[in-house]
Amino acid sequence: MSTEPITQALERLELAGAYHRAARARQIGVPQVELTALEHLDALGGLTPGELGHRLGLTSGGVTALAGRLIEAGYAERAPHPRDKRMRILTATAAGRRHLDQQIEPVLAPADRVLAWVDDGAAELLGRFLDSLAALKEHAATSTPGPERAPASEPYSPALLM
Repeated sequence: MSTEPITQALERLELAGAYHRAARARQIGVPQVELTALEHLDALGGLTPGELGHRLGLTSGGVTALAGRLIEAGYAERAPHPRDKRMRILTATAAGRRHLDQQIEPVLAPADRVLAWVDDGAAELLGRFLDSLAALKEHAATSTPGPERAPASEPYSPALLM
């Protein structure tokens, strides 16, 4: 059996999901990265700013600004790290989880409509497949290194000299 149709469907699903989230963020007037950050904080129970930045592809300054906006809105808070008291983690507040539930429900509604067609046995198999796929994708993302920086032959980059 060729898995190409399934692979193509998964690619379309990922693109459609990103497009749908972007449309939802536009509709409510917030940056998509804020909804995505809140999803990560809620799903994982909290992250350090560095972990959140790595997941979202943000610099430390970008994460600081994002965290500030989420905290100011009452959607996130800083809490002591459970194992390293020198560090802090960002967690979703109850208000943040309610906000996320309101915003994510329309994003998940199409899946609910399709899953209504699935019997219990197929739902269990599909659930195991998606859990395994998510774990593999998480591992691949975690183990993907950043770009290598070539050592500069000049102490200053041309952009700094302009």
